[in-house]
Amino acid sequence: MLFPVWLQIPHQKWDAFGRLVVVTALSAGLGSLPAQAESGEYVPYSGIIHGTAGADPVEVRIANATGGTVECEAALAHWYSDDLGQIAPGDELTLTLWHDRETGVLNLMNATDDRMPVEAVWCSNETARSRLTLPIASGKAEATLRYSCHAGGEAGLSCEAAGG
Repeated sequence: MLFPVWLQIPHQKWDAFGRLVVVTALSAGLGSLPAQAESGEYVPYSGIIHGTAGADPVEVRIANATGGTVECEAALAHWYSDDLGQIAPGDELTLTLWHDRETGVLNLMNATDDRMPVEAVWCSNETARSRLTLPIASGKAEATLRYSCHAGGEAGLSCEAAGG
């Protein structure tokens, strides 16, 4: 016998006891909810910064020096992405990102003027893709970032910084 007699619960009473334990555990967790509600109302997406106030514009230019179309997209924070556009051979894609001097984050503005932090910019052709190296650093950023995408080599596509 593992437990003293006074701790043993007869089999027929075990179901009722189990329910009591579950109800007690659940009610203990629910009892703390009003305290959380009193500390402030939850506002969805309350951490998103709206507008460009305090951010510096950074013009990004991506030139297509390949013989085919190159498509570019931004990988954004929280598993989102945004299509930046297609670049015909010999053409250039120009977009504006907004640099936060304090954090170093580069942001893409969405349709409702929310700052969407950019984690990476990828460009691809029919056979490969290349990640553009973004200078994410606090302080003053370059006003213009230039990249050039070239076909060939081991990677199949290479998009390198072309200088400011």
